Amino acid sequence: MKRSTLFALLAVLAMLLGACTQAPATAVPAASAPAAAPSEVPAAAAPATPKAGGTLTFAMKEDVTSLDPLKAIQYGDIRLNILVAQQLIAPDRAGKFVGVLAESWETSADGKAWTFKLRPGVKFHNGQELTADDVKWIFDRILDEKAGAAQRSAYAGIKLQTEVVDKSTIKFTIESGMGPFPSYLALLNRSAIIHRDSYDAEGKVAKIIGTGPFMMDAVKPGESYTLVKNPNYWKAGEPLLDSVVLKVITDPVVRLNALRTGEVDMAEELPMADVKKLVDTPDPNFTVKVYYINSGERLVMNHTRAPFNNQDARLALQAAFDRDQYNEAIFFGLGQTHNQPFTPDNVWRLDVPMVMPDLTKAKEYFKASGLPEGTPVKFLLMANQKDKGEVIQAMLGQVGFKVEFDVVDSAAWNSKGQAYDYDLLLGTMTGIFDPDRPYGYLTKASGGNWLVGGYDSPKMNELLAAGKAETDVAKRQAIYKQVVELVQADGATLYVLGLPWVEAWQNTVKGYQPGTSPALMMMDASDGLNKAWLDK
Repeated sequence: MKRSTLFALLAVLAMLLGACTQAPATAVPAASAPAAAPSEVPAAAAPATPKAGGTLTFAMKEDVTSLDPLKAIQYGDIRLNILVAQQLIAPDRAGKFVGVLAESWETSADGKAWTFKLRPGVKFHNGQELTADDVKWIFDRILDEKAGAAQRSAYAGIKLQTEVVDKSTIKFTIESGMGPFPSYLALLNRSAIIHRDSYDAEGKVAKIIGTGPFMMDAVKPGESYTLVKNPNYWKAGEPLLDSVVLKVITDPVVRLNALRTGEVDMAEELPMADVKKLVDTPDPNFTVKVYYINSGERLVMNHTRAPFNNQDARLALQAAFDRDQYNEAIFFGLGQTHNQPFTPDNVWRLDVPMVMPDLTKAKEYFKASGLPEGTPVKFLLMANQKDKGEVIQAMLGQVGFKVEFDVVDSAAWNSKGQAYDYDLLLGTMTGIFDPDRPYGYLTKASGGNWLVGGYDSPKMNELLAAGKAETDVAKRQAIYKQVVELVQADGATLYVLGLPWVEAWQNTVKGYQPGTSPALMMMDASDGLNKAWLDK
């Protein structure tokens, strides 16, 4: 995209569309029927009766990278394993942690001992009963450095220890992290309890043996993953579907076409321009839902080298960045602009005003930085982020930065990012139930510190340690309010917006509601594909 064209686009968007509206999740209904004549009384449609059976095909945007839930990183991994495996606890729709495989739990007065009673009668897909020994085996594996579990550093950092009290009781002891500990257990199924026979002699998972409503049947990497009904699921009457096929379709246009032709029953992440049109003019054959969860896109500046080891340079970028224009240009206004990766109604969305765009101030900061006009900036991007990069390139070009792209695949993006071989990058995050997750990156002690550019501040470290140790919600809110204020004052990183999540389904799909994470089922096992059925 040429810079002159992009400036024109941004100007038009700013004038015509203005700031985005932080609206609630938007369901797009089927087209309305013609109004009845005044003399007619339309008959009420009889509610459809749920029925069992059938196969539902879902088009997902990316392949599964690991069948091991403990290593779940990509969205494809999570989409699959949440239907098959489950955790001890998970958040409900209100964000309150509730029991899943755990029936109840209690905490010691100092918050360092957590004792969980397992739900009775739960069986793995191989027919074996779930016991406390199974829970300990999984957490011992998570803590084993050789296993490569995504949650290892979080649990090791709080000195987690597990103890089998009896067959149905497991006890966790921690030395720190009392406040966010439940969120560690609930994070994106990365602490799922699966049977040890899921692992082969080399420690790889070929078939997840979990406790969820669906069981793994057929795996065709890069193509599809077939799941079948668990006849012994611990929730009576669920699921209704006989099977679910997760079909990998990486092109959003192809996913939309597959939905329109009936090749698939459901799809995710359609082209944003089409989503906007479908919001304005619904299609009578299928439903599109735009919904919001705690998530965030983040613009990251590398603090370890010039130019962004200079605070004035970071503040110049912060003042130059216009979230509303970015939202309109990339998401057609469907994102939720923010300075904190929590939805507007969330308990952790705190009263800290955003730094608003101000080009005059941005130029003043740039001048104060002492950087020359045309200072080069290396922007590390994946191919699907290039359009976003072009919008940001235009914004920063108005201040004095000359943004150059380094477009790589996802593997190189990760390796270059971890090596701090970038000046700017765009990161995203989901599975956010506690402020310790997004803001915990802001300390050098975090393995994810590179995802905030290696930011390091003694004051921030002090605040984050205090927030982690505190259990009182009001006191934690006061601490994390200071965290958000310091993020903006230092130009530590730039939280951009809450992503608009999109799912669509044929009118023949009934009883389905999107969850509060990038999954096809609520992690608390309340609803999702476990309650969906096909009216055909």
